Amino acid sequence: MWQIGPYSLSSRVVLAPMAGVSDLPFRQLCREFGAGLAASEMLTSDSRLWDSRKGKWRIAGLLDETEPRVVQIAGSEPAMMAAAAKACVDRGAQIVDINMGCPAKKVCNKWAGSALMQDEPLALQIISAVVEAALPHGVPVTLKMRTGWCDAEKNALS
Repeated sequence: MWQIGPYSLSSRVVLAPMAGVSDLPFRQLCREFGAGLAASEMLTSDSRLWDSRKGKWRIAGLLDETEPRVVQIAGSEPAMMAAAAKACVDRGAQIVDINMGCPAKKVCNKWAGSALMQDEPLALQIISAVVEAALPHGVPVTLKMRTGWCDAEKNALS
């Protein structure tokens, strides 16, 4: 068994969110085939964009999700990330995952995803803000990351 906060997972196999792939039916299928955890596709921390078709679609299926319900958020502003974490918890998220692994240019150009690995102080501010927002609700925070920004610059244990 593997434990994240109060949740015991049946498997250490975790489905990493993949844009355009990890929709609710795919996550449910992966859980049926043994994944212990399957996070939602990345959701921007800018809640103004949640009313877009993609944002609504990602939030809408949350309550139909197999528990524990995990929402992954991405962004580069600590206060916005904290507000997004709280909003996700209010909508039923039981675990909040911070994206520090996405290498997509449109994400990294906004200093989110794996670009945060180039700015460790900012990454720590974001982590602290999200944990502080989730803690009063008993919601654990996880983090998806890479071993480094690029092959030549590894700043995480592998």
